[in-house]
Amino acid sequence: MKISRGILAGILLPLLAVVFISCDKTEGQGSSSLEPGSDEAEIIEGFICSGIFENKPTGIDNDFFPDDIVYLWLSWGNVPGNHKVQIIWLDPSDNVVSDITESFNSKTGKAITHFFIDTTNSSPAGRWIAEVHIDDQFVRSYAFWLIEG
Repeated sequence: MKISRGILAGILLPLLAVVFISCDKTEGQGSSSLEPGSDEAEIIEGFICSGIFENKPTGIDNDFFPDDIVYLWLSWGNVPGNHKVQIIWLDPSDNVVSDITESFNSKTGKAITHFFIDTTNSSPAGRWIAEVHIDDQFVRSYAFWLIEG
């Protein structure tokens, strides 16, 4: 049995339209996993916050106002011995506003560090970044926003 091109087109075109419309509305999914190297330093928890009390973060938030002090609190794992943590604070134009390095020595392989930046009334509003490096290796970054008052 032979199907004419018109009938075939009449059947296939609506099916293709349904497929393309369905694909257009799909947002996608995915996953991945890995096993970190056993000798790599890792951040167990990290928070942007408005203060530190008894070595714990307080006022955990991502929104601040110019002239606020913004803290970055980090709990480290797998860090026995001496280490150097560097935080680079970037403004919304990716200009380096501050670059601070702190060293610590851990006997247990765990450590807590915290850093802060004291913004001013003239600090630009927008998305700021705190880049975290340990022993000259980039680990991750944290974002927060300065909101115009």
